[in-house]
Amino acid sequence: MNDISRKAVRKLLCFSTCGRLVSLLYPWLMGLGIDALINHDAKMAVMAVVGTAFNYVIGAFIERFSGHAIELVLGENLRTIDRRSNEMFFEKELGLHLEEGTELTQANMEKGYNRLHTVQGSFLWTGIDSALTLIITWLMLSFLSPTSGGIIFVFLGVNTLVSLGFNRFIMVNMEPVDAMFRAINLHRNGRQEGVERVITSGRRNSEIEEMDEAFRKVILEDRRIWFTYVNSTVLRSVLSGFAVTLTGLYAGYQVWIGAMSIAELVPILTWAGMASSQIRLLARVEREVNWCIPSLRSLKEALTMECKVLDAPDAVELPDEPLTIEINNLGHTYSDKDAKGVLRHVFFSIAPGEIVALIGRTGCGKSTLTRLLQRYMDPMQGSILVGGHDLRSVIQESWRSLVAFIPQRSQVFDGTLRDNILYGLTGDERLSVTDEKILQLMAVLCIDFGSRLTNGLDTRVGRRGMKLSGGEAQRVMILAAVLRKPRFMIIDEATSSLDAVTQAAVQAGIYKILRESGASALIIAHRLSTVMHCDKYVVMKPVDSLINGDPQVESIAHSPAELHQVSPIFRRLADLEGVRIAGIQ
Repeated sequence: MNDISRKAVRKLLCFSTCGRLVSLLYPWLMGLGIDALINHDAKMAVMAVVGTAFNYVIGAFIERFSGHAIELVLGENLRTIDRRSNEMFFEKELGLHLEEGTELTQANMEKGYNRLHTVQGSFLWTGIDSALTLIITWLMLSFLSPTSGGIIFVFLGVNTLVSLGFNRFIMVNMEPVDAMFRAINLHRNGRQEGVERVITSGRRNSEIEEMDEAFRKVILEDRRIWFTYVNSTVLRSVLSGFAVTLTGLYAGYQVWIGAMSIAELVPILTWAGMASSQIRLLARVEREVNWCIPSLRSLKEALTMECKVLDAPDAVELPDEPLTIEINNLGHTYSDKDAKGVLRHVFFSIAPGEIVALIGRTGCGKSTLTRLLQRYMDPMQGSILVGGHDLRSVIQESWRSLVAFIPQRSQVFDGTLRDNILYGLTGDERLSVTDEKILQLMAVLCIDFGSRLTNGLDTRVGRRGMKLSGGEAQRVMILAAVLRKPRFMIIDEATSSLDAVTQAAVQAGIYKILRESGASALIIAHRLSTVMHCDKYVVMKPVDSLINGDPQVESIAHSPAELHQVSPIFRRLADLEGVRIAGIQ
């Protein structure tokens, strides 16, 4: 809650209390009117009629003010919740997102947010009003007839105990059911996102049947739990009926013996009935909350996961200048049970302005190394030094402002081409980038979107860039990275979706920009043809092939020809890919 919503809540409570008091005066005024008619008291009858009319007018204005307060609270709380949940989601290190992918998913977050909004709306529109009405009704009933108030109080106590018992039942039993629903949603979202593979694999009908069967099983368990809960409402309804009936019998007897007037009987009966109806309304709110709790608990667990990568209290800020990167005895594992890990005893460095190619077979830890360099997680062994500082002692945003990453799988957002190209820039930086500058860089990088630019740079690219080809999406990522003017660039096979001719042209543009800017770069090589013009070559061995304390870096060289002489892994890869090395027969 922010200050605006807190103030609005106080107003809401004030208006709601006044509104309930005003509405509860109506039965009393009606009783006075009936009494006046019986006694032929014209003055009292007129007062009752005027009071009732005035009561309705005041109530209408109070409802208006209450409605405004509710809208303020809803809006401000939604904004606060949205901001805080975004903060908690994006503050998690990328390694945690990879590790806890099933919890920190868009589907899980969205479901939790929707349930949270449902609970908030239920409380504000029904819960608060019903609770205040119940409390004020009971107080007024107790004031007018302590015995009647006592009867309702006993019923409230029994109803509360019954509710607590069944709420506990729901919370315990619905948690595994909600987990099954989450698994179904995760499966469905995955298949819908991968619809092309589903249909081309001939799995359309089988997927429909399998998902339907999974849903049938979980819905049966869900229904069993909620049938039990619904059955409990019978007991509470019977108790409510007994309480109202007993109150009516007592009040009627008091009128029979002349100890109570009609003016008192009418509000007592009305208020007792209102107390019963408010309890039923609160039971609906209770059920809605119980229905939402498992998803809310899941959302809370996801958002409150402990961050493992944090800025140290004395973390330093890196200057915006060329820097040396040193990989010292680096080792990492994703599981305590994996003794070998994915990286072990890795040593090499990247000098300012140096373009380094990282070569190795699939599974040798190249991707893990790029994640450690971007501090998705911290290494289990060794260190990464940037500008002489251990990366763990550097302010994360300071480091990220100097680094640009071009992933193998393009991440293009819905929006315009311009939005995606300028995404990594600050507001001031965006204003300083002209269309001419963008077009100039596109020419250097041989980027040409052809007829797809129906509205120039303001052409919309569709959800996840669906209106772009794979190669075009990759070139958008390259252009966005270059515009950031980084000091260090990590390139993970950024041209894999391009044909050979276009690939060569784009790579030449990247090398030209890197040379002119003086930026360092680490290029992950999946195909040797993409790294033939680097300054340094680092070849990594698979961890499985290491013996005792062997370093994982097999060879380091400064030209393809030199590397061919010293690296068996490189020679084998070059032979398999048919890559011809200048100067090598």
